Amino acid sequence: MKVILTQDVEKLGHAMDVVVVKDGYARNYLMPRSLAMTATKSALANLENLKKIEEGKQVKLRAGAVEQAAKLEGQTVLFEDANVGEGGRLYGSYGTNDIAQAIKAQLGVEVDRRAVGLDDAIRTEGFYTVPVKLYRDVFVDVKVKVGNPSEAVKTEEVAA
Repeated sequence: MKVILTQDVEKLGHAMDVVVVKDGYARNYLMPRSLAMTATKSALANLENLKKIEEGKQVKLRAGAVEQAAKLEGQTVLFEDANVGEGGRLYGSYGTNDIAQAIKAQLGVEVDRRAVGLDDAIRTEGFYTVPVKLYRDVFVDVKVKVGNPSEAVKTEEVAA
């Protein structure tokens, strides 16, 4: 059966792709979950219009992400009020949500916490470089300063 995917389906295709699947898979899984619709003549004709509209949306989203990246480029987020104990360890930690909120408060750019590429929470004072994914192919590195470390503390790269 030929169907048009309405959403991305893992190991099958992306939204607005026309794929051929078994009849039972389409009727019992894809269609009840609104993941696909039957590829009729009118639906295929309408698909081109939908693709143009979606492409326009994606262009706007990418342009907004590039603009946000320009605002964030070279900026530093400060957590100077961190409660630091002996050996530079924090009482508590800073995670993706804390960094996203600080970016919004200090730099005026709204970032989703899931876009912040922090594997583990920050638990020691120092300088960090945190990658932020603003769009599929738009990334920016934001510097994070936790506590009041001496300049001798080297910058740590946070893996994405």
